[in-house]
Amino acid sequence: MAAKAKKVFVPKTRLAELVGRAGGIHRDIAIESATDSIQGMREQADAEIRKAIAALETVVFARDADDTLTDEEMLGILRQGDHIVTLAGTFGYAALDAAARSMCDVAAGLHRAKLNSRQPVAVHVQTMHLLAPGKMTLSTEHADKMLGELAKVRAFFNFRSLAETPVDENEDLISSVSGGA
Repeated sequence: MAAKAKKVFVPKTRLAELVGRAGGIHRDIAIESATDSIQGMREQADAEIRKAIAALETVVFARDADDTLTDEEMLGILRQGDHIVTLAGTFGYAALDAAARSMCDVAAGLHRAKLNSRQPVAVHVQTMHLLAPGKMTLSTEHADKMLGELAKVRAFFNFRSLAETPVDENEDLISSVSGGA
């Protein structure tokens, strides 16, 4: 005896119709909406960038400071630099992003080498101060000239860029730079 196939009845529901139909909003409209949303946060981001640069200035240009930064100060500089890189990249401040990345590369290299020198970091902080949003607007030529000078500082120390350093996703930037401390 051959087994009879059972018929299964699947009722039509509104949910089944909605799942089978294309929906949502048009891609271009979604992108435009997301861009507008990000631009709406620009003022807040600019204030955060200025706040992070001010925190760097407080550490680097402290009155009673000697020529060497402490390990904690170096790690704080890297945290603030990372914050600036994130915001500058998100909001399209290319020159500020490049200066902050350069500072992070130099600070991380100094920290790894146990040098912790204040001057190379100070030069970067001064440059970021000038490139910060809400400050004076520099021409592209002036910004490029300043970034070129920062490149000379990086070349002098010949540190590897953090962008080229392999990162373990289970380890954060600060612990990898500080040697697990």
